[in-house]
Amino acid sequence: MDVFMAVLRILYVLIFFAAVFIVLKFEWGEESKDERGKSISNKSYGLVFPLIPLGWFVIELYDQFIHHLTYETYKLVIWFLITGLMVLHATLVSILRRRY
Repeated sequence: MDVFMAVLRILYVLIFFAAVFIVLKFEWGEESKDERGKSISNKSYGLVFPLIPLGWFVIELYDQFIHHLTYETYKLVIWFLITGLMVLHATLVSILRRRY
């Protein structure tokens, strides 16, 4: 089971780095400079960034009212929140690039 969890962690980190690459390639490329690219960026940011405070709020509610999280667990959950939203952002950019 430990080997399986290690493989899943490595796979998640690889997915995260691929997402960072996709977003940076789009943002620094010529495609994001025109009106279509700005529209794609605005829609993607508009969907992803409101989820940051909402996710943090849910984590805080869980921590205070359901089960107290240790510091290490809290760091891990916040890390998954931020990296997961980055993966979601890259997914939305990829989908919107194909759609528009």
